[in-house]
Amino acid sequence: MNTKEEITAFKPLKDFFIGIDSDGTAFDSMSIKHIKSMFPAAMEVWNMGDKREEFNKIWNKINLYSKTRGINRFPALLSAFDELKNSSPSVNAPDTSALREFIQKSETFSNAALEAFMHEHPDPFLDEVMRWSKRSDELFDEHTINLLPFPNVKPCLALMAHNADIMVVSSASGKGLDKDWSFSGLTDYTSLVAGQETGSKKTQLKMGAAGKYPPRKILMIGDAPADMEAARSIDALFFPVMPGSEDESWLLLREEALGRFFSGTFEGEYEDTLIKNFLDFLE
Repeated sequence: MNTKEEITAFKPLKDFFIGIDSDGTAFDSMSIKHIKSMFPAAMEVWNMGDKREEFNKIWNKINLYSKTRGINRFPALLSAFDELKNSSPSVNAPDTSALREFIQKSETFSNAALEAFMHEHPDPFLDEVMRWSKRSDELFDEHTINLLPFPNVKPCLALMAHNADIMVVSSASGKGLDKDWSFSGLTDYTSLVAGQETGSKKTQLKMGAAGKYPPRKILMIGDAPADMEAARSIDALFFPVMPGSEDESWLLLREEALGRFFSGTFEGEYEDTLIKNFLDFLE
């Protein structure tokens, strides 16, 4: 993973820039992250009792099946507890005010940022949050050994790299990104890799691309509305990878959308239709 300083100092090598999200976009890891890692870890830390199934539905809706898909783990956890309290006022849920304060005050949402915040604001719930976050990473690592990208990702990156500087734009940990992208050989095509330690996706794109390329020559590829919002924050274009149809999305990108991007015919009706279909699919 690259540092903030390395990303900021990067100078364009090609005429175009393409940012790519990792989990759920390049790799089939969203379900693994939430269904097999983060939710089970939450059940180890917090005793939900008869609210386990309800919390599971809330967690999956927030993280997989709604317009908040792709949200960082810490805001996601806060939203899940808030929704559980609203739907079941009598539930014995923890006091999440310290987590809310961390989210409001921190510039980055990572284990390191949380640990630094806890030094100044010790709180027993934050101890639990840290234990949950680290356990989530342990479970995710176990389930993603030798994880491979979607079938059309590598040939698509090879095609992109002829004309574009490629940057991984992700809220995943840098350690996990280095493991997945290096093992699969995708770092042969990337210029930069940015993880949660370098800030939000908006911050990553601002450091890596804003002001370095014309906005119409910047494309963000992602599977969540947050990826689109990050693109729009620097007036860039957006290509959605449809959840459940990732193979087809990468094939479409390779055979049609990428050519439109490089020729300047992506923006407008074509992009608008892609985005409408994407948002209509999510709740």
